[in-house]
Amino acid sequence: MTGLYPSSREADVVLRDGSTVRIRPVRPSDEPAVRSFLEGLSRQSRALRFWSGAANLERAAAWEVDVDYRDRYGLVATTGSDERVVGEAMYRRIGGDRAEAAFAVADAHQRRGLGTLLLAQLAEAAEQNGIAVLEADVLAANHRMIEVFRRSGFPIRLRAEPGEVKVEVVTSLSPEGIERFEHLEQLASVASLQSFFSPRTVAVVGASRSRGTIGGEVFHNLLATSFNGPVYPINPNADHVQSVTAYGSVKEVPGPVDLAVIAVPASGVAGVARECGVKGVKALVVISAGFSETGEAGVELQRELMEICRAAGMRMIGPNCMGILNADPRISLNATFAPMFPPHGRVGFLSQSGALGLAVIDHARDLGLGISSFASVGNKADISGNDLIQYWESDEGTDLILLYLESFGNPRKFSRTARRVGRSKPIIAVKSGRSSAGARASSSHTGALIAASDVTVDALFKQSGVVRTETLEEMFDVASLLANQPHPTGKRVAIVTNAGGPGILCADACDAGGLEVVELGEGTRSELSEFLPAEASLTNPVDMIASATGADYRRAIEVVACDPSVDA
Repeated sequence: MTGLYPSSREADVVLRDGSTVRIRPVRPSDEPAVRSFLEGLSRQSRALRFWSGAANLERAAAWEVDVDYRDRYGLVATTGSDERVVGEAMYRRIGGDRAEAAFAVADAHQRRGLGTLLLAQLAEAAEQNGIAVLEADVLAANHRMIEVFRRSGFPIRLRAEPGEVKVEVVTSLSPEGIERFEHLEQLASVASLQSFFSPRTVAVVGASRSRGTIGGEVFHNLLATSFNGPVYPINPNADHVQSVTAYGSVKEVPGPVDLAVIAVPASGVAGVARECGVKGVKALVVISAGFSETGEAGVELQRELMEICRAAGMRMIGPNCMGILNADPRISLNATFAPMFPPHGRVGFLSQSGALGLAVIDHARDLGLGISSFASVGNKADISGNDLIQYWESDEGTDLILLYLESFGNPRKFSRTARRVGRSKPIIAVKSGRSSAGARASSSHTGALIAASDVTVDALFKQSGVVRTETLEEMFDVASLLANQPHPTGKRVAIVTNAGGPGILCADACDAGGLEVVELGEGTRSELSEFLPAEASLTNPVDMIASATGADYRRAIEVVACDPSVDA
């Protein structure tokens, strides 16, 4: 008897190469697809799975879809709009809290991390169903599967016997195992974002003859910044766009397309996305608005768009965004409609608001704050802040991360990711929607998923080590500080001032922020007394009084900074 289908177990996962598949519980109706999958395995893969190349595949498929979702459980990994099966995993309870497990992955999808993800999902379901140990009998020649178990992050026990290896997998993850899967997730996120920030080719769907439209501006910017690769304008109503040969659809482009920027009316985006999937496009930036931020009809359009992307294995930034850029001169990608291109630097910036992103790029340019890469994520239907933080973590060209957020899709994951990344690369964030009115505006602006209370956001940022600023101006002040001087080595602070009142206020602010206003050493006070007037206070804060000159400030700061008890 088949139990109730556990739809909550469906998950879209990113593989090691950045492509995506859907992993879900198997259904009895999947029998033809599972049989086709087994028939498509190479003779060697079938022999490793069934210990014989001549297995009865019809009977095997029927057995694998015979599930009750408790004692008999199975998973399939599917891809494409026809849900073609590219991997399967199953267990059968053999008594008490133990079950026998088996796995298979299509030859073309091997070495991409799918086996590990199937094991993780199967173990999670097994543990929920009261199974503590999964057992597997693996042919000794099946080195890849043995390595999957070894590197899975789960506690395992291997016992070698003639011609085979007995494997036992404990279904509960250890802290080390969790770290292992977080690392795999990071690798997958980075791989998928390479096609966005380092594409070899770009197509602009909706590129127009003139610069008066969003598509026209995006196409112009890609040409103006000398993107290091071909840029194809897609416009069915034009032979040429801004002096470049145009194509009627992405499918007509003579060669591969890594990144497609879509700037057409919302009603036409799904059709364009389907063509991109057929073409083999890896990444979409959907600038078009009119999706979840507009109400129920838009929510349905966005759901359809995501289904198309998942079926084709494409990743998407947007919709309802202003685009992305990579200021690295080796790439020089400006896939936005911003009228300016920022100087190259070492700051990664994410904005959930397109218009605010325009202002930020302009302000960063005025301040001389260089940008490594920028993404306007809009509705965050797919690529999120968590993905981008992980990308910047591994990007050698980024030292500092700035975030403008209106909502959180997955606060727990954000906390884990930001805490890890923040140890090596500071994260500065502005979170809007502090008031109830602001939260309502955020929801209508970018279809915000979770407009958390301000107290909750504060706690989340403190737990994660994120520096929260109240305004964009504050964010840039902090960013300029962190980008242009060494990071403090600790929280012990010295204050130098020429007025007692502001010094006291500064000391109070430091204390409220968890910093220590430490007592200066005797040697430091003695050196200060050599050039400061007798009326000056040589404790911390150091009050040089109003007569202090610029030279006094410089010398006092140099002396105080050399005190071994002072970090900043």
